[in-house]
Amino acid sequence: MARITTPVPGFSGQGPGNLYFSDGVAETDDVAIIAYCRGAGYGIDGEAPEPERPQVPDPRDVTTTVVGAPVRDAAVDPRPGDFRAPVNAGEANPHGPEVYAPGLPDGGLQPTTPPTDPEDDGHAPVNEGRDTPAPDKAAPVAEWRQWVISHVVDNDPEVHAEVEKMTKAELIKKYGG
Repeated sequence: MARITTPVPGFSGQGPGNLYFSDGVAETDDVAIIAYCRGAGYGIDGEAPEPERPQVPDPRDVTTTVVGAPVRDAAVDPRPGDFRAPVNAGEANPHGPEVYAPGLPDGGLQPTTPPTDPEDDGHAPVNEGRDTPAPDKAAPVAEWRQWVISHVVDNDPEVHAEVEKMTKAELIKKYGG
């Protein structure tokens, strides 16, 4: 029979494995309950309970040594000019659930630079001189290939074969803007 003591001194009530603790003490011979209690910080047979495990530190509170050029993370140290900084950046733990990156606009590709036109919404521009605008950046690759073959390139079978092999990102980069 093992004597188990709670991490909370003097606790009386139901504990793990339906053990009943009276004034912080219970007894059992169930090896599974004993193993669980040992791992959960309970004292076993007179051994003191393990101290509570420390919480993961907030990285903003940790002192570090910078080696090389300093790097800045917009989730930790946001600045007013940051392009699409995470929500709650600089206000909450950057590795916690309160800080998250906003979704991509219309499910499309993430722009790598801020737009120069404040009215730019991230969509591919309408191609002037062509009767059909480019598909949305979120459109499937098959739609992009069909648009390029139908509206952009000439009727050269070699060019069509090349277009059929291209990825959506390649098609957008070469023909979308």
